[in-house]
Amino acid sequence: MGILEQFKKSKDKQAEEEHITPPPEGHTLAEVLQDKNKSHLFGELLRVDGNEDLAVRLAEGKIEKSDINLLEQQRIKFSEKITQSEEIEKLLTTDNMVAFARNHPEFEKIINLIGPEKAIRVIQSQLRDISITDEGRFNRIASAMETYESYRNGEYKAVNDRVEKLCKDKNISPQEYLTALAIEDPAEKEKALKELSNRTYGKFKKAINFVSAGKWAKNTTLEALKASEGSLETSIDDLNVHQSDIGSALFASVSGNDQMRNNFFSELVHEKAPAEAKKGFKDAKQESTTFDQGGFDTAWIDFKNKMNYAGSDASTQSSLRDNFIDKQKDLCREKNQGNKGFWASIFGAIFEAMAEAMIISKKDTLK
Repeated sequence: MGILEQFKKSKDKQAEEEHITPPPEGHTLAEVLQDKNKSHLFGELLRVDGNEDLAVRLAEGKIEKSDINLLEQQRIKFSEKITQSEEIEKLLTTDNMVAFARNHPEFEKIINLIGPEKAIRVIQSQLRDISITDEGRFNRIASAMETYESYRNGEYKAVNDRVEKLCKDKNISPQEYLTALAIEDPAEKEKALKELSNRTYGKFKKAINFVSAGKWAKNTTLEALKASEGSLETSIDDLNVHQSDIGSALFASVSGNDQMRNNFFSELVHEKAPAEAKKGFKDAKQESTTFDQGGFDTAWIDFKNKMNYAGSDASTQSSLRDNFIDKQKDLCREKNQGNKGFWASIFGAIFEAMAEAMIISKKDTLK
């Protein structure tokens, strides 16, 4: 490989770090819109950010030049939310949930009522939704989790590594040290730590210590072991504070978010949490853009037979046609109102306008 190709390769690598192109699998807008759950959430993001007009143009297939930049901005924001949610989900393990609960009395009640596994299920079922629809609560959870992970992988790990290195350098096994620290009687603990420290206490220092009755030779290992105990205690206290913060954020979400609270109740009474029938982009489009000509014709035949249309005069027939058209428009509206989800409402509104125009145009064809 020539120097120019190597130079180009280094530049390409730098560009990859600066620009995520292509996005991770499942994070292009095309993939998002094909996925029922993701497209529903993307629609909610458009709604929350006040971009319903963009959603309508997207649904109608009438994207404008200026929409490209806005769609990419929304896609990036959506991708970040989903990625952040996935990272939090990984931390919602049974052991972590128990630790969070033990450090927060209110969240502990939830764990005690339904158990850690069901609590995980309740939170995970709504985590991605609240990342968009209840951003404040989500950000509180995310911030507490990120701070916790940063501390655990930073200062907490550094203390652990320092103490382990001390034990290794002084020929003391971690278990021996922990056993000594677990002794409750102060005098007995001091004695046990001294015994461990004497392993690396040189013969000369031992002799000086014996002659001076412990006044001249300083036992630095013993001092280090005592200081390390203080570091361990402080680290555990700090970890507990971070876990309490997470417990507080999770409790606020479970108790304060309506859907999460409903799912909690379902788990409490041993019922499967009901899944809301929200439609994604693809499903909503397929269900909302077809006018049922056959159904319309059948309904008219049933209606005119029931109302004795053939035996009525021209004025009555005109009134019956108006009445039938109004009923069909009402049925169309009722159908759209029954569909849940952002895209169902968008496509429903488009379809309703189209369908009403179609229904009205059929009036003069009714015989």
